[in-house]
Amino acid sequence: MTRILIVDDEMLVRLSLKTLIPWQEHGFEIVGEARDGKEALELLEKDPCHIVLTDIRMPDMDGLELISRIREKWPFTRCLILSNHNDFEYVQKALRLGAVDYLLKLAWVPEELLAKCKRLQSEFRQEEEEKHRTAFRLERLSREAREKLLRDLLTKYTSRLELANALKGLEFGFDTSRFRVAAVAIDRYEQVLEEDRYQSEQLLNYTVVNILNEMVRKNGGGELVEVGGGRFALLSSAVTEGLLKQLQQVAETYAKVTLSFGVSRECREMQGLHHAFAEAGEMLEKRFFRGGGTILTADAPPRRATSEPVRLGAANAAGWLKLFEVRQTDAILQELAVWHSQWVEAEELTPAEVRDEWLHLLVLLNSSLESAGKDIYSVPAYLDQYPFEVIRTSETLSGIYEWFAGWLAQTMAYVKEAAGARLRPEIQAVLDIIHEEYHTQLKVSDIARRVGFAENYLSVLFRKETGEKIVDTLTAVRMKKARALLLDPGLKIYEISEMVGYTDSTHFSKYFKKIEGVFPLEFRKMALGK
Repeated sequence: MTRILIVDDEMLVRLSLKTLIPWQEHGFEIVGEARDGKEALELLEKDPCHIVLTDIRMPDMDGLELISRIREKWPFTRCLILSNHNDFEYVQKALRLGAVDYLLKLAWVPEELLAKCKRLQSEFRQEEEEKHRTAFRLERLSREAREKLLRDLLTKYTSRLELANALKGLEFGFDTSRFRVAAVAIDRYEQVLEEDRYQSEQLLNYTVVNILNEMVRKNGGGELVEVGGGRFALLSSAVTEGLLKQLQQVAETYAKVTLSFGVSRECREMQGLHHAFAEAGEMLEKRFFRGGGTILTADAPPRRATSEPVRLGAANAAGWLKLFEVRQTDAILQELAVWHSQWVEAEELTPAEVRDEWLHLLVLLNSSLESAGKDIYSVPAYLDQYPFEVIRTSETLSGIYEWFAGWLAQTMAYVKEAAGARLRPEIQAVLDIIHEEYHTQLKVSDIARRVGFAENYLSVLFRKETGEKIVDTLTAVRMKKARALLLDPGLKIYEISEMVGYTDSTHFSKYFKKIEGVFPLEFRKMALGK
């Protein structure tokens, strides 16, 4: 609320100023009234305000002296003068002393006074915002310099001499002779960004940092460093499971996100910072096996697997191929559940090794589909995702399994239906156009015109016949060709983009990642073993 003090020696004037305008409705609060300047100063000492509405001619202390005293002690308070017709000389003096405007007492109009006060209110708000922005900029500059130093120490090896020089004159919010490093991650980070509740990645991370910093300050202090990609490092001498659970709780309550933590062993010197962060990161990686919201410490006893995981060797692969060939969905899903459960306990392996096993399984399924004239790229998306993307990017093993089970059931149903179905000639014509002209700027409207259907009707019919949208089929065909072209290291990414029908290579890369889970350049490196 914008706070107003009324100063006038006439009671009726004070009463009219208070009652003839609905101040509260417009964001104002009348904090008091005074009969002269002396009384006004006493009120201001107890309760400063934004605006003073003051008469000029008053006993004991007039408006001119009051304005002068206010300018000395409360320079941000604005003074609005109430004057009579014959007070013009006093008004000029008051304006020179710093009053911002004036009104004639006997001819004032409520709307006019309200408009003047609202203009001042707007100025106050702008000044307040600018003060906050300035304070934030100064704090951020200091914090960013400190964060950059800590980020470098965490992520890069530093010699003792380099470390000593870097830390000269710096003090930290934790005991540098006894601390732990916690690697912190926002669970489901990409999905949270896609939900767009925070409008930007920067705002999401800023919100989480502020919430966590507040809790860390209240619990022994420490340093929180943003590492990137929804990950942070917490350095503190008070890292306990109790504190980390509190951080999880406040993050979920106020930011609506869940957090996972990996915690290093206790560190006795800053020289061990880099190693401690790497150790905390290794602990955090186990979130893949245990799921989101997990807290794992390096000095906790490891979980022991009850059996050795069965890798997809030649003998085991043959068993899976038989299951895929007979298309027995229930048997496949049952075997998948057993196979998944063994990987849940396989924490001695890295997530990358386990992902490779799932990719191997996907390749086996693809070879089975190819024998039926299909491939995994012709299968419609499941929950708007594709298998390579899920396997390569899912944060957790359970995330891969749950999606994969649903997609497998859909895939088996799709293949069975496709085996006994004959496409209408018009739909086959659409497929022929897509396979022959994928490299051009094909549009659904153009295809519809060529086969003699309205665009909306063709879209509905195509989906009914094939199980997917026309644009998804076109994208799948383009990406299949792109995968083959990426094996040629002599072709630039933008050239491949144009060769498969995309004038914008950024759009091409985005669609490619949506299906493969990696960008084109990463795919090329993996495919060529580089």
